[in-house]
Amino acid sequence: MGIDGVEATGCFVASDDICQQILTRYSRSSAQQHRHLCAAAAAARSIIKASSLDLTPVSYFAAAVTSLDNANTLDSNALDSLTSFLAIVLPLVGEGEIKSVKAEEAVRILVRTVDECGVKLCTSGVRAAVKSVGILLAKFCSLCDWESVSLGFEWLVKLSMDHRPKVRKSAQDSLVMIFKSFQSSTLFKRASKSIYSLLNDHILAVSKLTSSKTVDGPRTMLPEHLDIIHLLNMMKHYVQYMSPKSRIKLIPRLLKMLNHQFLAVTTHVFDVISAVLEISGAEVIVPNAEIFFSCLVPYMSTGEKNPVDTVLLVASLSKTALSKLRDCDTKEWTRHLPSIIDALAGYLNYDAEVADKISNILGELIDYHFDKKTLLRFESQQQENLLTNNDLEYIAIKSICDKLCNVLIPSCGIPNEHIFSVACCLVRKLGRMSGIFMEHMLYKFGDMMNSTTDHSKTLHLQKFFGCAVSAMGPERLLVLLPLSFSTKDLSYSNVWLMPILEKNVSGSSLRFFLEHIVPLAKSFDKASCKVKNSVIRQDLKAYFRGCWALFPAFCRQPTDTYQSLGDLSKVLIPLIQQDSFFMEKAAIGLQVLIHENKIALDDQGSVESLETKIDKIIGAYPVKLNADCVYSTKTARKNIKALALNCKEFLQAFTDAFFQSAPEHQKILKGALQSLASICDVSEAKNLFIASTEKFQLLDDISQDAKCNSDVGSAANNEESMQNSSGVEDKRLLLLDFASCFVEVSDGDLVNLLFSVVKDALQGSSEFGHVEAYEILNGLLKAHSWFFISKFDDVIDLLTKMKSAVNTALLPHHFACLQTLLVVVLKENVDEEGTKTFLILNEFINTLKNSDEEGRKVACDTLNGISCKLRNPSDSSYDGLYQKFIAMISSSLSGSSPRIQSGVVSVISMLVYSDPGLCIATPDVFHSVMKLLHSKSIEIIKAVLGFVKVLVSVLQSEDIQHFLPDILDGILRWSSITYRHIGSKVVVILEIMMRKCGTATVKAATPKKYADYVSEVVSNRRGTKSSSKETGSTDSKLETEQPDSSLQGTHKRKRNEVPNRSKRSIHEERRGKTPKSRNGARKKRFDNVNTVERERT
Repeated sequence: MGIDGVEATGCFVASDDICQQILTRYSRSSAQQHRHLCAAAAAARSIIKASSLDLTPVSYFAAAVTSLDNANTLDSNALDSLTSFLAIVLPLVGEGEIKSVKAEEAVRILVRTVDECGVKLCTSGVRAAVKSVGILLAKFCSLCDWESVSLGFEWLVKLSMDHRPKVRKSAQDSLVMIFKSFQSSTLFKRASKSIYSLLNDHILAVSKLTSSKTVDGPRTMLPEHLDIIHLLNMMKHYVQYMSPKSRIKLIPRLLKMLNHQFLAVTTHVFDVISAVLEISGAEVIVPNAEIFFSCLVPYMSTGEKNPVDTVLLVASLSKTALSKLRDCDTKEWTRHLPSIIDALAGYLNYDAEVADKISNILGELIDYHFDKKTLLRFESQQQENLLTNNDLEYIAIKSICDKLCNVLIPSCGIPNEHIFSVACCLVRKLGRMSGIFMEHMLYKFGDMMNSTTDHSKTLHLQKFFGCAVSAMGPERLLVLLPLSFSTKDLSYSNVWLMPILEKNVSGSSLRFFLEHIVPLAKSFDKASCKVKNSVIRQDLKAYFRGCWALFPAFCRQPTDTYQSLGDLSKVLIPLIQQDSFFMEKAAIGLQVLIHENKIALDDQGSVESLETKIDKIIGAYPVKLNADCVYSTKTARKNIKALALNCKEFLQAFTDAFFQSAPEHQKILKGALQSLASICDVSEAKNLFIASTEKFQLLDDISQDAKCNSDVGSAANNEESMQNSSGVEDKRLLLLDFASCFVEVSDGDLVNLLFSVVKDALQGSSEFGHVEAYEILNGLLKAHSWFFISKFDDVIDLLTKMKSAVNTALLPHHFACLQTLLVVVLKENVDEEGTKTFLILNEFINTLKNSDEEGRKVACDTLNGISCKLRNPSDSSYDGLYQKFIAMISSSLSGSSPRIQSGVVSVISMLVYSDPGLCIATPDVFHSVMKLLHSKSIEIIKAVLGFVKVLVSVLQSEDIQHFLPDILDGILRWSSITYRHIGSKVVVILEIMMRKCGTATVKAATPKKYADYVSEVVSNRRGTKSSSKETGSTDSKLETEQPDSSLQGTHKRKRNEVPNRSKRSIHEERRGKTPKSRNGARKKRFDNVNTVERERT
């Protein structure tokens, strides 16, 4: 039969006659099985009617079971149709409508029918009977009495191993449904016992399978062996319904079925074990731990040569079981983890794919089982005590490290990256205890580094030692692998560690650097002065510098900053003046010290922000900091206080070095000076700045140059002035670089002095140093806005009188100052009348009106920056400033010259492009701009049409409709003007609105006097599309109208109306000739403009 309850159940309802539903569905089918099903349904209905019963699902059930009770008298077609019919009916029977006694009787009939007449039944018939038995057991039999369900349950268990896949799948699904329905623990136990007995019966078959061999050697697959596999597949679905006690008993039975030589069964056993482990806790694993790992570990051994997939599966099972043991706070895992790691470690030398997967598993095992608290406990105790007390965790970790080290011994050359991956994971997890547990491994890797001359082959070794430095700290690592130098024979050891230490030290101590690295550096330096061999002398000098190159690394999160800073300053300050190399390293190290403590105070010790800051300072390589060494607020305050006490001496030393250094070193020195000035007393910083400028005579020369420049009657071409200009420019740049270090920490007097320096620089005879001057001014405006409120007029005059617009390289810096100043003005409400503020806006407008494309881009970017900054929702201090900014711009539309008005409209267009909701939130801006369409200035009209084009391009169709009547009324009055392509711009705007809002909507909102024009645009638009498809032509016919009477006389040169083309002219155009028309050339230009505008849109 091709129809059964599995497919057909969802097609029927219990409220209607089932027979009639079947006849309606299958009566027209020519399939034999459908005809027999209809006949069975009709026969059942006849039986029910003969008994004067209602045509309900339970009545059909009784009729079908009665017919099946006489199965011996039925042929195969009748049996198939009856079982299929019963499978359709049973799901429709309501809960409790069949008594448990009747359900048990029906189960016996179905079981007997299939067992006795199974030869007559096809697969679909057996499958339907299986489904019916499952429904009867789960829904109608007594679920508190095993005797009520035992017959059907055991029958289903037997069929769950049937050779027919569909029957087997149906039986397994039925058993899962029955397990879910059990309401008594007794039934769970009896059901589990039934499966156990079946499992025990098959263990003997597995034993026979082990002893059976063919001539060629592999094991022979027999039919009973397939039963084992089907049984195991069935158990994967049932273990979740077993009690913990049942699962405890199940694991040993499964382990007895394992066989190295027959992996078909073994793999399924592992799958069942995996299902057990997934839902079980340690209570199931602990009683079976010994037998479990003793059976599984051999499968992971490289000597057994098992398939890699099996090894990975067993490794995953072992990892899961160990994690269960670890979670229950038992020490049982310590007995088995070393043997598992020992077995898996051998695969690290296999091919890359296998080794990568094994290294990941080993890394997970190490990471999960090496507890941080346990390692801290080890650290606080003596190693001898741990061995004497037989600490199981200590012994297990030591054994693991020894076993991993043994993997390296037989290998030739440098191990592969996967071994190093595990080693790195191990050293990171062990941390400071790595020196105890990994001593032999560290020695072995150190010997490899010393014996390998080609350092390109030691990249993985270098990475490992980088992890070791970060985890152990340089103090513990250098105890095992010391940096040493002998003055007697000039021999040294482990100097390859220097670059590794430079990149990876974090959280060490300054005292260690002073007591171990500095003396070593002095030894190298002293020996280099005595050696005559130039090669050896160069090597010793390189190691001397390598030692001092470690200073910035030891400044990363040192644990003793405030305790050791005094002694450090005594060593560093003399060296700063000695050599540019020491000066650079000292500058970087002090910057790191200052910033990491300031960030600890500001960001509550954010490691990410500190790493980003240090990366910018160093720049050569990324820095990874130790999250455990982040300063507390209390410690950071102490460190900052200690740095401030020694700040004056450092500032003076770096200042002297700054004025004596080459330009390439001044950048680093500027960072150090700026960092030191940020923590220094303001009065000391001011005195240092004044004293330094006087010492090097910087202010007088620059002021004199500015004065000469402002004097109109001065001799501009004076030869002596030309000769001195170069020296003045150099001094100006030096002074500006020095002044930039004091921007953020200045008081009123120093700010005034710095502003004078900036003013003199900007008013100098050349633009040399203007970039630096603008950057200082911008920094002062941001850091000390309170000061410039009082100097507002002076700053405005300075910035607006500068001619930076001529030099596009200076323009971004000039506009950056204007942007900051404008935000300050809006925020502090300095210029209530707006006269000075308009000067700032006028700078942007004049640049936008400039023909220089680069200058316009800078102006647009600046205005966008102002808009985005004022619209920033995360900063509450800007609330209301954006509206104030827009109002300031809108107020400039009235009472200004056409040039200014058009420029303001361009500014508004740009703001609308970046903020499409501007006109919706402030409709007055829209109306103010649209009023300008009554102007007689073509420059203004073009700007407004550009604004409208931007507006309709960025808004959604529903938003455009709010402004549609005003837009149409405003732009259509200019539709007939072809001067400067105004008419074509109107057409482009109309087409955009038609495309977005629809032609009908645009026509409905059009004033009557322009209706014919809009209709003409629509027809030409359609004609252009069709013409483009046919000939590729983009010609259009626009019949112009006279503008409103209010616009009469505005333009002296108006275009005549474009006449309609005759058929002859069209024919001539298609032949490639030009129509003879007086306005032909003009019309061609007009049409080309339309085409270009459409393409832009």
